Amino acid sequence: MLHSLRSFCSRFPVTAAFIAIAVGLFIAVQVYRINHNSAGQSDFDDALWKLGAVQPLVFVHDHPLIEEKDYPTGGPFDLWAGEWWRILVSGFHHGDLLHLVMNCIAIGFLGHLIEPVMRNWVYALFLIVATFVSLLPEYYWEHYPVGLSGAAFAMFGMLILLRKTDEHIAEVFTDREIHWGLGWLLLCFVLTYLGILNIANAAHVTGFLYGLLAGVVVINHSRWKSLFRFAFVALHLALIPATWLVCHPYWNGKYYWYLARHTEDLGQRITYLQQGVDLSPGEPKIGAELALSLYRTESVPFGSWETILKSLKRNRSYEKGVELARLIWKQFHSEDQKAQARAMVDEIFGDESEAWSDRLQLAQVEMVQTDLAPERGGKGPAEELLFLKEQGPQTRTLKPQDLTAPPVDPGSPQSAVEGVTL
Repeated sequence: MLHSLRSFCSRFPVTAAFIAIAVGLFIAVQVYRINHNSAGQSDFDDALWKLGAVQPLVFVHDHPLIEEKDYPTGGPFDLWAGEWWRILVSGFHHGDLLHLVMNCIAIGFLGHLIEPVMRNWVYALFLIVATFVSLLPEYYWEHYPVGLSGAAFAMFGMLILLRKTDEHIAEVFTDREIHWGLGWLLLCFVLTYLGILNIANAAHVTGFLYGLLAGVVVINHSRWKSLFRFAFVALHLALIPATWLVCHPYWNGKYYWYLARHTEDLGQRITYLQQGVDLSPGEPKIGAELALSLYRTESVPFGSWETILKSLKRNRSYEKGVELARLIWKQFHSEDQKAQARAMVDEIFGDESEAWSDRLQLAQVEMVQTDLAPERGGKGPAEELLFLKEQGPQTRTLKPQDLTAPPVDPGSPQSAVEGVTL
């Protein structure tokens, strides 16, 4: 077997190198987990991140870009910081041993047919670009894929065209292999739809289309072949703006929260957070942080009060937001201020205003400013409560009884459920 492995590596060095990188990274991840004496999901995510993969960082605990251990919202902060190369590295990582083995078998089988008919550097460049291109669409949908399956489908697409001009490939890569490949492509959609597996179908389809396009260029022998090849190469320049957009997702509210956390200008921070709330109203902690930032600009905190109330209306089970609203309420000292604040509650919550008044404890007699009040000069105890671990729901009486959040929908872009896509 060792002789066969050495023979494969000498005959197909590019294919072997791609497989070796994937295997090496998988072993490195397992070594990291062993060194940390844990086989848990958190150490797996830590290892992926430390070894170069894109991670949403909802499970990574020591990221240097942020101070909080339990930060308000998740996102691919490394990409937003410009580390675009992590996209390519993510392609060489795999979710588990079965995922690795299946992709390595596919790469090995398809690669031993393609590599002999292409120059090594052209073939290597094709695999690298195919891996990168196939993963890009996943990040537009806030997925975090790992694996070489996108590159494998690019090889599959190219072989469909190469078999038309190469007899040896046609003998090995028959209609049966094509039917199997297309069947697996469709089956992955079914498995994802049924919730059995979380599969990066966008990467599969993108890789497949890229391979077909590359195959058309490779087999073209018309008098226009030079023009076709130049146009194909020039088309890759589109990767520059496409990658820039992935690293600067202006349509993503969490991205503006990230920008807000990295600016010292309070006015600019408020602008970023307002954009974040507008784009991602289902992210309660963005609204809470906006309320705190507004508080620092106000002598009487009506703006921050209105902001946190609107956030709570959209995110009813966010207990930290309730605590923050109670603290802001204590900053209204005159009866006129309290009356205006209660009027906002009536306007925002309508028929539910009485129940929310009870929940926010607006009827309490003690309204003095305490040490828990948000500080206007920096991070005070009120802001710190945003980054503490969530506690279980407190016992309270609510009228009506439905002032809680609906069940989390894992398929929703506003869901808190994030993870690794295979």
